[in-house]
Amino acid sequence: MKRILVLLAIVVFASCSSDDDSGNANTTEFEDIKTVLPQGDWMISKLIEGESDHTSAFESIEFTFNQDGTVIAQTDLFTENGTWAYDNSSSSEELVLQFSEMTPFDEINDDWEIVSVSNVKIELSDISGGDGDIELLTFTKL
Repeated sequence: MKRILVLLAIVVFASCSSDDDSGNANTTEFEDIKTVLPQGDWMISKLIEGESDHTSAFESIEFTFNQDGTVIAQTDLFTENGTWAYDNSSSSEELVLQFSEMTPFDEINDDWEIVSVSNVKIELSDISGGDGDIELLTFTKL
């Protein structure tokens, strides 16, 4: 009886292998961002780069994310067009934002790592390439 249990234990352990788990699997935990963002208008409620708070540069700018991957940022005075995309091709899930290099939009042109997604808030982060500062960007639904 002991031999059978030992043999069974060996078979069970041998069938478990670390190479069964692909470390390169794409994650889709935040894929619902593709349906959440196009549902209404958003504002930037936080933009922090290291010790600097840039949130006020986006005060009164409303963002409309369209299902076709375009985004419109507008106030009463101007409109800025850009693009957005969900990307899970790397080890993390990202929201890619691309606007012109015009200030202040140059601050948010980036591949942002998605931290959390809800129907009312999107939290993103990035490590600045220049000095390694952590950047935090939060969109809140209007």
